[in-house]
Amino acid sequence: MKGPFAELTRYLSWKDRFLEDYERIDSESVEQIREETGIDDPRLLKALRSMYVGGMEHRVEDPEIRYWTNWAGMRTYETFNGFPALSDKELAFLFYAVGKLFVPLLLHERGVKSESFKALSRHDQEKAVSEELDIIWENHLIRVLQIIPYMQLK
Repeated sequence: MKGPFAELTRYLSWKDRFLEDYERIDSESVEQIREETGIDDPRLLKALRSMYVGGMEHRVEDPEIRYWTNWAGMRTYETFNGFPALSDKELAFLFYAVGKLFVPLLLHERGVKSESFKALSRHDQEKAVSEELDIIWENHLIRVLQIIPYMQLK
């Protein structure tokens, strides 16, 4: 049985790695995302870049994985109104954590690369990805938001 703080400790353990990886979220790579997506919001661009780094960048080199990562990141950002209470670094950590959890789901044997997923209509694909994203929001995003004030990332 897991203790009540096991998940929170998990997210706390990602802090050091995030701080090392945070330096890789540079303006050049953010500019590439801007060109691909047409997004002008610097916070969202950094958040997406953090999601790539958290999800292991080489995984997001695949165009389909990248598309759905961007889609999920933009949807998360918009749904939660841009997380106005978070600093840029806190927002980057939140999306780093979401990337760590979400990108592997895209690569799952039944994920976006599978023939069964590709056979779905675009609407049904969005619905399937949205269901997975909702689970991430319910089970992880809320917990990460709870732990962020104690991480001293500002």
